[in-house]
Amino acid sequence: MNIDGVFLHYLIEEIKPSALKTRISKLVIVNGSEFAFLLQNKNYLYVSLNSNSPHIRLTSNELIKSTKNNPFFTQLRKYAEGSIISNIHQQENDRSLVIDLNSFDELGYITKIKFIIELYGRNSNFIITNDDNEIIECYKRLLPNEDELRVLIPKAKYEFASNLVNPFKLDKYNGEALEGVSTILLNEINYYNDINVIRRDIAPSLIEKDSKYYFYLFPLSSLKGNVTSFNSLSKLLEYYFYEIKKDTKLNDEQNLIRQHLLKMIKKSEVKLEKQRNEKTQAIDALINEKIGNLLSSNLHLIKKNSTCVKVNDFFSNNEEIEISLDPKLSPSENLNHYYQKYKKAKRTLDVIDDQIAQTINEINYYNQILDQIEINRSADLTEIIGELNLKKEKKKVKAQTPNITIYKDNKGNMIYVGKNNIQNNYLTHTFAHSNDYFLHVTGYSGSHTILRCGELTAELLNLAAMVALLYSKNKETKNASVDYTLVRYVKKVPKTFGSFVTYTNQKTVYATVDMDKINKELTRIK
Repeated sequence: MNIDGVFLHYLIEEIKPSALKTRISKLVIVNGSEFAFLLQNKNYLYVSLNSNSPHIRLTSNELIKSTKNNPFFTQLRKYAEGSIISNIHQQENDRSLVIDLNSFDELGYITKIKFIIELYGRNSNFIITNDDNEIIECYKRLLPNEDELRVLIPKAKYEFASNLVNPFKLDKYNGEALEGVSTILLNEINYYNDINVIRRDIAPSLIEKDSKYYFYLFPLSSLKGNVTSFNSLSKLLEYYFYEIKKDTKLNDEQNLIRQHLLKMIKKSEVKLEKQRNEKTQAIDALINEKIGNLLSSNLHLIKKNSTCVKVNDFFSNNEEIEISLDPKLSPSENLNHYYQKYKKAKRTLDVIDDQIAQTINEINYYNQILDQIEINRSADLTEIIGELNLKKEKKKVKAQTPNITIYKDNKGNMIYVGKNNIQNNYLTHTFAHSNDYFLHVTGYSGSHTILRCGELTAELLNLAAMVALLYSKNKETKNASVDYTLVRYVKKVPKTFGSFVTYTNQKTVYATVDMDKINKELTRIK
């Protein structure tokens, strides 16, 4: 589902206190359909024109900047960076909003600019106009045709028109065609037979019913289901589109990592198949020792330029067997040839199992990082890019402390989460104390979670287990098992890539991710 006009109405009111009278410091391009304005107060005003998930939201999560550009983003950067947001308002109750900007030219004179964001599903668009509504540039240019009468090209006049009824102008609903009212909201209005449902107090809610998810401004009585509450509409949108629908496209860095990993996995799988075939062939070649021994005892039977010789196999009841020979070689050279094939096979078998194990470790390592990029949605990806050496640094950069995630409860107990190999290794083997608790989802690759506390209570352990599960591939499993033990019992697996560990003296607790409880009991510090 996508946001409707009523949802946008209240979302704008939520965004205004953080955005109005605020300077846009930078345009951050995430990918071809998603970008954000970094505000002076360090918040991001995030814009998604992805046809599956068009929306705007505020976020404080650090974003990975794409290195790609296009003419639209060039124009957008020109008018956005350094401008001050003077107003944000909705066009009637449509899924369309306007950001009014005071931009400044080279001489410092104010130029009034409008950013018009139309959140129309696959027809979503971003239009830059001047104060007279003359179009400067569009994300998608439109020329009139039999399906579309609008003109959206530079120099054309931007016009907004609607023949629907704005529900905020009604006191009573009499079946009018309402503007910006989605089906689920209309069902709620009909359920209460009251248009004033749209004026209900805001309580951002994620609703699960029949294994499907919906979100809205508040719980819906007409859509009975399990409700998870959020502190803001922006956090609700971020969770829904990232964690539930997963429709938000990967940014360029995630795509870079993913394509590299898939390539390396395929390469390693081909290598593994060759190694296993090589082992099979080496095992089969061990028989050359026996053939060499038989030839050694029967060299006198070999005639010059013979292609074969028949001998009695004293290893097997003296049965007569035929041994192939190379007619170009002397008897002793043929003997040496068979012994060399045996020795080569023996050398192969001495090392092949270690090579196969190493290749399997490589594949597990690459698959582990594939899982990690699903939960690394911010600057954590920079660490993965560095780990894989995908971008060459022009100069050495001072090593920084890995960007681990930190939660704190109201008693001061701390939960630390590593979301990639660099963070996991630092957290478990450098940062953690020997008497801290290590948690990991049983049998699944996932984040290392460290609990630092005074007294370990069942309630605290359950919270920490939920956090460990939240940052794992297995997070949607009901009642999943999570192992926990003291850090002193955790050891890194030698000769492996990544952050694989073994642990002993562990116990198991069962947990289910409960976002309501996590948001209520824990404060995310970082």
